[in-house]
Amino acid sequence: MRVYLNKDEIQALSKWENCPESLKEKLGLVEVYLIEIFNTSQGTRFWEAYDCPQKTNMSREYRISGWLGETDNINRTALGKYPSLKEAIDYIETEENLKTEPLDVNEIFDESMIWRGQILKED
Repeated sequence: MRVYLNKDEIQALSKWENCPESLKEKLGLVEVYLIEIFNTSQGTRFWEAYDCPQKTNMSREYRISGWLGETDNINRTALGKYPSLKEAIDYIETEENLKTEPLDVNEIFDESMIWRGQILKED
């Protein structure tokens, strides 16, 4: 099941404030696969959430967790499967002690992407 969100819903979900219960229930039914993207030349990190596992760049095997590969100084690592987008964002904010903000996705390269976020500030 794919759930498309508008900008206001994404912002509400990132803060988990003013989020309708119906949307929380829908998102609870979605398995979310979290990917960390690290640009080694710029030292920047951001995350993407997908509704399906992503493939490694060489063998093209699906991987739920672990290193996916590096291309053009962009290192991709799968961080696991989560039962909802909220839990995936909570992992970033709680386990890694970082605050995130959603990024507008003007051009979606993979239609399975459901969220893209970056560090708002490091604690």
